[in-house]
Amino acid sequence: MNDFQQQRMIHMMGQMPQHNEEGYDDMVAAVDFETSKNPNPKKQRRENIKRAIKALRPVKRSLFIPGYRRRKSHQCSVDGIDCRDKDYGDLFSMYFRNTVTLEVQPFRHWTGVLPGKGRQLDSTLCPQHMMLYHSLMEWIEQEDAEADPGFLARLAKRGVAFVPIKRHKDEESSNPLIVKYTPIIMEMMKDGIPMHHYVNPITGENDLTTIILDNRVLKATAPTGNKLSSMDMAKYYQVVEQMGQQDHQR
Repeated sequence: MNDFQQQRMIHMMGQMPQHNEEGYDDMVAAVDFETSKNPNPKKQRRENIKRAIKALRPVKRSLFIPGYRRRKSHQCSVDGIDCRDKDYGDLFSMYFRNTVTLEVQPFRHWTGVLPGKGRQLDSTLCPQHMMLYHSLMEWIEQEDAEADPGFLARLAKRGVAFVPIKRHKDEESSNPLIVKYTPIIMEMMKDGIPMHHYVNPITGENDLTTIILDNRVLKATAPTGNKLSSMDMAKYYQVVEQMGQQDHQR
């Protein structure tokens, strides 16, 4: 689905009797995914994994034209919908940010769905298919954990044992302000607000942290959030292009 097809579909849907309200200017994809009803939990999870991989495969072109249909970085590789103004919620921080630096980075879908399987496309996933992808990753993680039943036995042979302990209240964090302001600091890091840390040369601990709020920089900085359109799209496309060049050089 290209931009013209999406606008045409929005117009057509707005003309339908069941959609008697006016002012439709966007649409979201409804993923028709039915989880397995198998009573066996392991078989149920494996069936869900197979169904999710099938549902998340990117759409190919016709037999006579090789490649995939959805090639733009803001398109969902499955349904082709424009993802720039879609709200990803918590999934945005999980899949569109570097887990270490918290910088925005593109999520590029794999032709084989699973990370490392096939090659990466320039296109991404819409929030609805991203939620299914997130569930798929959780199912695979559970499958991998149960596929290694001898893990504890191998650790025991190496002299490693796990001992349960009971935490006391006095062992909890004695710095409630740090706990309180950590989410705020994380949000500032996401927005690229400069912070300077002063490390104690003796203890090696961070004693002081200064935060600089420059109004000129705040006005010039693109707003951030859980949408592709809220990020600096010029930088987003630049990163996508650089990744594409790296793939061609391999």
